[in-house]
Amino acid sequence: MDEKRYAKISLEDIVNQNSIPGIQNFIISEEKAYIKNSSVNFQNSFFDLKYPHVCEGIGFAICTKGKARIRINLREYQLESSSIIALLPNYIIQILEQDENLEIEFLMFSFDFVSDTKMITDSDFIEKIQQAPFLKIDEETVMDLLEFHAFIVKQYKKTNYDEVIMKNLLVALINKVLLIHQESEKGANTESLTHKEKIFQRFLALLFRYYKKERTIKFYAEKLLLTPSHLTKVIREASQKSVSQWIDEMVIMSAKAMLKSSDMTVSQIAEELNFANPSFFSTYFKKRTGVTPLQYKES
Repeated sequence: MDEKRYAKISLEDIVNQNSIPGIQNFIISEEKAYIKNSSVNFQNSFFDLKYPHVCEGIGFAICTKGKARIRINLREYQLESSSIIALLPNYIIQILEQDENLEIEFLMFSFDFVSDTKMITDSDFIEKIQQAPFLKIDEETVMDLLEFHAFIVKQYKKTNYDEVIMKNLLVALINKVLLIHQESEKGANTESLTHKEKIFQRFLALLFRYYKKERTIKFYAEKLLLTPSHLTKVIREASQKSVSQWIDEMVIMSAKAMLKSSDMTVSQIAEELNFANPSFFSTYFKKRTGVTPLQYKES
């Protein structure tokens, strides 16, 4: 198997699976028996998500069967039936544990495919997804989304892949997802978050945005208008991990995802992650994983 197609959840790779119809910038899992029979079963999929993968597009996935413990950008979630995942470009996803019955319905499209859609740039869509990439939803909402998914599949086939029609359907889907998030917020106890927990959430959002270039506590403290010592204390108390541990985990997770892709060398990854040189990156990686970047890449 070409390793370049092994570390990225890419449109090109999914389209190459005969069981899933696709065109440039847009793919969808196919409807069959209320969609469930054609779900992606990750036990048999070429996506071996036991190590981190980088999502190259915008994706929505509904778990229809089974359970899994997953990680999205360092945060862990318990995936089970009637839960939805939303992924943005460059999100890093990994399955930590799963049962053999895990099945997921999905739809994925490139940001470019909808970048000319006013709603994408003007709405709080991206902010909502960043705050809650995972949601547990009720069965009625699941059935509603699956029916809409089935309708998209039907139109997808009928229209000969008419991009204007598909874009309009995607806008409708995004609106539905936003409504789900809004309803979830109403039922959530967001006001009950402590001051420390709010700072922790803001820190993680900043970390995902800047981890490739910034690895100092001072940088994140300044962004949060805090002193480094206060940020260190707050993050430790809120998460039982230090700021440095969170930074290291994010950098290592990203490095692991890139290392499994043959289109980047260790030197290129070191540069991408803003290390002074490949040697420094290798030392950093080995100290935290026990193996060199090259050993991990070839494992």
